[in-house]
Amino acid sequence: MTYTYQLTNEGYVRRSDGVRISTYDTPENPNSNPDFLGYLQWRDAGGVPVPAELPPIAERRAAVWERIKAERDRRAAMGVKVGAHWFHSDQKSRTQQLGLVLLGQSIPAGLQWKTLTFTPPPVFVTMTPALAVGIVQSTAASDTAIFTAAEVHRMTMEASAAPQDYDFSTGWPVSIEEEAHDAGIQFDGNAA
Repeated sequence: MTYTYQLTNEGYVRRSDGVRISTYDTPENPNSNPDFLGYLQWRDAGGVPVPAELPPIAERRAAVWERIKAERDRRAAMGVKVGAHWFHSDQKSRTQQLGLVLLGQSIPAGLQWKTLTFTPPPVFVTMTPALAVGIVQSTAASDTAIFTAAEVHRMTMEASAAPQDYDFSTGWPVSIEEEAHDAGIQFDGNAA
């Protein structure tokens, strides 16, 4: 009987009679299964296995959407720029910044606030009511721009016939990461 074979994504081939054959084969652990050896012989004689089936398109879209959302969330926590300085935008910092806005004119005089930098040493600025409001407003604007970019990526990816190949690395608002890159500085994502 002549068989055909189909590759899978799980480390085996499926023979046309339904038999699953492990393709694990290393010099230390050679695969001596007669079915595997038959597959190799068939392939060496010019047989070409059917490519592995892709998961359903809905699953591929869902997987890419999860990666886009992870990038959206990462970028939302990378900081916001107000004037010449970047400020933290992680959840704890957002809460502190809202507290400063609520303090308004009661912000302690001369309060020094640490900025985000991509090179040492840390940079501190004097916090003012106007700066606190500016940080919160910039955070809201940044969140909106990042959310919009993610949604554009989602819609474009979902319209693609090959969503698993969609590149969502561009089209985002500028972050401290890109600013560091443009300055020729290696930014590891751990801004001070």
